[in-house]
Amino acid sequence: MKEGWEYKKLEEICTKGSSNISLNKIEDNSGEYKLYGASGLVKGIDFYHQEKSYIGIVKDGSGVGRVDIYPSKSSLVGTMQYIFPKEGCEIGFLKYLLQGLHLENYKTGAAIPHIYFKDYGKSKVPIPPLSEQQHIVEELDLLSSIIEKKKAQLNELDNLAQSLFYEMFGDPITNEKGWTSLSLEQLTSSMVRGPFGSALKKEFFISKSDDAYKVYEQKHAIQKDATIGEYYISKERFEELKRFEVLSGDIIMSCSGTIGEFYEIPQGAEKGVMNQALLKFTIDESLISKSYFLFVMQFVKNNFTVHGSGLQNIGSVKVIKTIKISVPSIDLQQQFASQIQAIEHQKELIKQSIKEVETLFNSRMDDYFN
Repeated sequence: MKEGWEYKKLEEICTKGSSNISLNKIEDNSGEYKLYGASGLVKGIDFYHQEKSYIGIVKDGSGVGRVDIYPSKSSLVGTMQYIFPKEGCEIGFLKYLLQGLHLENYKTGAAIPHIYFKDYGKSKVPIPPLSEQQHIVEELDLLSSIIEKKKAQLNELDNLAQSLFYEMFGDPITNEKGWTSLSLEQLTSSMVRGPFGSALKKEFFISKSDDAYKVYEQKHAIQKDATIGEYYISKERFEELKRFEVLSGDIIMSCSGTIGEFYEIPQGAEKGVMNQALLKFTIDESLISKSYFLFVMQFVKNNFTVHGSGLQNIGSVKVIKTIKISVPSIDLQQQFASQIQAIEHQKELIKQSIKEVETLFNSRMDDYFN
């Protein structure tokens, strides 16, 4: 241990507080004081729980274990936990300390996960002198601010791309510029939903090898990454499911739970098939460019019919095939595609930079808290 540092239980350096604020009881309440929930600011109300700034932790449900600092004269909803540093513990240091504990690992409950202070409060944590805590916070805050600024740059580039689309093509739903209107069936040479779950049971999966074929899943579309995933099938099973083969250049769409995330399978991706949670588009590039298709589908997906009271799924592929979209000239689409390509290049550079700073941030977190 570093000189001047000591190990203490978390409960020795902070205390907890609870909130009894239920959203259904304050529907008609409004005011100047901020109320926060797991997803951020909920609304303004006419009272507050905390006079000074404090730490809030999501203790129930989605996002359980997330940690952040909240401003003075504000409150949290009842699914969150107040945490207050004791004397000798800097609030920013405590935030990073809690993040380093990975509180989500303390969750209990299968349906609705929970974490309890009585559990994670017993954890022993390294505590440096107050002056060193402040130095650590300054360093980690700087790295965090760099990451956030770079993420803001990504959002600006996304907004630029969207503005460019509207400028060139107008609203694709109202088709105010009077472009030719074609159905998705006319614009694709193939549109296929993944096979029934019984065709890809877990007992069919094998270890990755030179003779194995990848199974593409929902997460490939959501995370925009063809390299992830651990499910593979044999050549014999692959041949049986040949109709559901995924090829480089195909566009896959998530269609169960998280609906409408699109991803183009890159060149050199592993040969494989898709599972039942994906819909595959093979578009006719003489009529529509991939850049235009990916953009316009962000609007079209809002018209997809879904079913299911719990986990939602898209409706009939036959119905989706009949959906019509505006289709400008291919030359204009290609002009748009070249500009989007330049924007995407800038985004990739920024993403790589973010990864580098995140790696440094995580390394410093490990140095201080592990």
